[in-house]
Amino acid sequence: MNKNDFNKIRRGAIRLGKMLEIVFPIDTELLGAMILAKSIGMLAGMRGSGKSWLAMLIAYSVAGGKPLEPWGVGACVQVAILDGEMRIASLKERLSLIHSRNQDIESRAAAEENLIIISRDCMSTEIGSLDTIDGQKQIDALIPEGVSLIVIDNLSAWTTGGREDSNAWSCIKAWLIAKRLAGVAVLLIHHAGKNGQQRGSSAHEDLLDYSILLSPMPSSADREDTRFSVQHTKLRDNLPELRKIFEYAIWVEDNALQFEVAPAGFQASTHDAEWLNMHENGMSYAQIGHKFGVDKSTISRHLAKLRAAMDDDIESCPTAG
Repeated sequence: MNKNDFNKIRRGAIRLGKMLEIVFPIDTELLGAMILAKSIGMLAGMRGSGKSWLAMLIAYSVAGGKPLEPWGVGACVQVAILDGEMRIASLKERLSLIHSRNQDIESRAAAEENLIIISRDCMSTEIGSLDTIDGQKQIDALIPEGVSLIVIDNLSAWTTGGREDSNAWSCIKAWLIAKRLAGVAVLLIHHAGKNGQQRGSSAHEDLLDYSILLSPMPSSADREDTRFSVQHTKLRDNLPELRKIFEYAIWVEDNALQFEVAPAGFQASTHDAEWLNMHENGMSYAQIGHKFGVDKSTISRHLAKLRAAMDDDIESCPTAG
């Protein structure tokens, strides 16, 4: 089917018999099979639960073509982050920590070119809000042509007075639908209420292709990290691999952001020996990580610790005299 045929279909109704004959274009994957071109999603969590960190990791992975568990590999396309809360110096610091983690020269160059920052703190005049027509026009004027994903951090900061009622949402909804029709994906970052669920009107969920809920977890005893669980509370597409709950840990080490992700309750230490055997028999960190549902950096880090411990044991073992 050529583009003209597809445009004709988009202008009217279509009978089932005709639909079954047509091979429609496959939606472009921006980050695995969940974040697709034209998709609309929401990432919600309580204050301090890690929403902004995870949103930046998602944006960076899509812009730099990097993998991010549990979703997949970024498409290496233009991404715009609309930040309405953070001071620009703090935003720069966080993105610098994420960028320092990336050792792939081509990916670093792609991220530097593809990741576009629109910050309220970096504007000489007030930027509009998403729940007014005039505000939407002001925001659209700031988003460069060619952007494939817009990350809005956060919904309250980009609405008039932080309104989250159904009337405010109806205006935002029209803007989101326009973005979908233009082939642009949008990820909304939103606060959770005291009950741990997304705050405001339940109408938020109706339009979404996916919804991710973060819940804070206690920090590790051996390091100062931000820990949270990741639960996909809505998935419009059939993605059984994302039905389980995942746990994230994010911390700073050697002036770079570090993170681990694994299925909830997964104990990496119980698999160290098995991972070591697999790696010594030719499996890559990525292949082992895919098998166990964890990030390859987690495999690398734990095997490095295991090998160091084994070396220490050998050095401390008395030799026969």
